[in-house]
Amino acid sequence: MSAPVDIAVVGAGAAGIAAAVCAARAGAKTLLLDARPAPGGTGGFSGLTTLCGLYDDVGNFLNDGFAREFAEALAERGALLRSDQVSASGGAMLRAPVKMGRVWVLPYRPERFRAVAAELIFSTPNLRAQWNSSVADVVMDANRITKLNGRAVGAVIDCSGTAEVAQAIGAETMATDETTQAPAVIFPLHNVSRPLNSAAEMAQVLLPLARAGFPSLNLQSGLEPNTLTAKFSGKPEQVPQLIAFLRANVPGFEQCETPQKEFNVSRRAGRMIVGQYVLTGADVLTGRKFSDAVARGAWPIEQWDAKGAVRFKYLPAGANYEIPARSLRAVAVANLFMAGKTISADVEAIASARVMGCCLATGAAAGNLAAASLKSSPHR
Repeated sequence: MSAPVDIAVVGAGAAGIAAAVCAARAGAKTLLLDARPAPGGTGGFSGLTTLCGLYDDVGNFLNDGFAREFAEALAERGALLRSDQVSASGGAMLRAPVKMGRVWVLPYRPERFRAVAAELIFSTPNLRAQWNSSVADVVMDANRITKLNGRAVGAVIDCSGTAEVAQAIGAETMATDETTQAPAVIFPLHNVSRPLNSAAEMAQVLLPLARAGFPSLNLQSGLEPNTLTAKFSGKPEQVPQLIAFLRANVPGFEQCETPQKEFNVSRRAGRMIVGQYVLTGADVLTGRKFSDAVARGAWPIEQWDAKGAVRFKYLPAGANYEIPARSLRAVAVANLFMAGKTISADVEAIASARVMGCCLATGAAAGNLAAASLKSSPHR
């Protein structure tokens, strides 16, 4: 049997990285498991290039602690500073957030996200990582998880995004579907030479695709000049055909290409674990506060359907909502915690709380909560 650990964290995306590092820093012997060969999750492997949910509606950090630490490390390593981000003395400043419509985001490069994640994980005492490892076996004793993949555990934090641990033990979950959080194929498009700064300019690109029968495509400006981030509602195998059509039929896309070699479907959100409190869409939109708050969010409720249509519901100006500790604790399993896309939230609330800024904050909170629970638990 493998050596026991205090805390096992499942999933090495933004939430899992935060949970594992914070649990280990709190003194818990921590194991981080992920089915991929390296850390990064959606932030490092999906093709996304903007970190959302870090800021309020004027561009200030919502959450201090690990979320801010990670963002500043990512910004410091993210090259291509604009001229207005260089100090008078010539020294490079940290990359500033960029306003995208009504929200603020932090542009980044996926390879930098992976590098920052790896550096934090491998430099943290009390923390070990196990890659290419899916949840294979979970053992319960009464209302506690006692073993995970043959290893004795004191507590488990499910950051899988699909509630893998909860599914394995039959814990109660909720789920999104293709009417609320439809998946997409995300990839960068380089060498695009036409502006897409207005709805009319965007329509000139998207209408030919629709007339040709392609599924919906969403395009956003990328970190580098002449680069776009594409979110495609079709199948991965259709991406080469899509790019070929753009090159042949849309002015300004004649030389477009993607460095990505493989295309995968990225889930925006999947399955949430029912906790001691279920965060609701009303909580989000009214900026509700809680006495046991452990994180804050201000991202709008962002829902995508299977046709690629997006619907936004924004918080009032200046508002933010809080996420209670009770939404990070499973309702019927005493030592199961959750963070990121698996927190206890309904389909409207998770459409806001699923973004990476919130995942970093809830991950850090779950790591600290799990570590604190073991210090006071008679089962440890």
